[in-house]
Amino acid sequence: MKVTAEYIWVDGTEPTPQLRSKTRVVHKLHEELRYAMRMRMPASAKHFPVWSADGSSTNQANGASSDIELRPVCVVFDPFRKEGVLVLCEVFNADGSVHPSNTRARLRAVLETGGEELESWFGFEQEYTFMHQSGRPHGFPDTGTPAPQGPYYCGVGASNIKGRDVYEEILRNCLTAGLSIAGANWEVMPGQAEIQIGAAPDKHACDHVWLARWVMARTAEKYGVDVSFDPKPVEGDWNGAGMHTNFSTKKMRAEGGLENIEHACVLFKDRVGEHLVDYGKDYERRLTGAHETARYDEFSWGVSDRTASIRIPLHVERDGCGYMEDRRPNANADPYRVASRMLETVCGLD
Repeated sequence: MKVTAEYIWVDGTEPTPQLRSKTRVVHKLHEELRYAMRMRMPASAKHFPVWSADGSSTNQANGASSDIELRPVCVVFDPFRKEGVLVLCEVFNADGSVHPSNTRARLRAVLETGGEELESWFGFEQEYTFMHQSGRPHGFPDTGTPAPQGPYYCGVGASNIKGRDVYEEILRNCLTAGLSIAGANWEVMPGQAEIQIGAAPDKHACDHVWLARWVMARTAEKYGVDVSFDPKPVEGDWNGAGMHTNFSTKKMRAEGGLENIEHACVLFKDRVGEHLVDYGKDYERRLTGAHETARYDEFSWGVSDRTASIRIPLHVERDGCGYMEDRRPNANADPYRVASRMLETVCGLD
């Protein structure tokens, strides 16, 4: 039995990193891996070898010393190849040190320094936009603009929805891969949608965001459209694209946890600038105080308030425990950085 392993990693492109991947054919499978593949069970990353890549072509090394190491950390099924897996990797330098682009290492360090005791869970609401190579969103006319936003959110019908075929295939492929998908919906602008990853434990949730992004982009190739995570794909009276982040700790989820949620909001308020640095490029274009956002230079929280920086869901207030939703992270934010920043603030590690 042979398996194709698509090694996937986050590159060093600044200011917004991109995904890269290449295929390795694994000829000798560990017995445990063979069983997992046969039974369609999750496979362990330990069964896949460290591999190398040309870092000079991914903004992660220079040509004179170009090797980088790809170390597998998360494995899911490949929805595009019958006998295949997707292998998410961390990037290390050739000497074994952590590469500066490896933001997952920062999250690991935070967890090892005290974050593990929090038993944190994350849910990411990943918004995205289907874009043609012309630079216009799928569903926009060749000239001019479509009817104002209103009927598109969670809409149905040919007048409101464009790209249903690729949207459905993205959802199917993410589920086939075994990603932790909670749901999906159409968003406020034509050609704009959302897929929800988690809630799941810290590293797991973040890993699955990056894998979902790869599956989304790979699926969209077939339809000749790109998946954009631009936080403001169209200027004007249109909503931007975010990655609202739902966050909880064991204490927040326990009885009486609302007090811990409100305490976290106080801590977040004192570190607005530090958080925004980790919440994605061009947050100023999206966080304007309009289109269901709070201004980036202001901070607020409220129950059921989608104009606040932090929304506390209505059912969380009623139950007295649960989670908080930070509505500031951009669609292009790195989930490892977002999770690290939240945990650093709650743990007092900065």
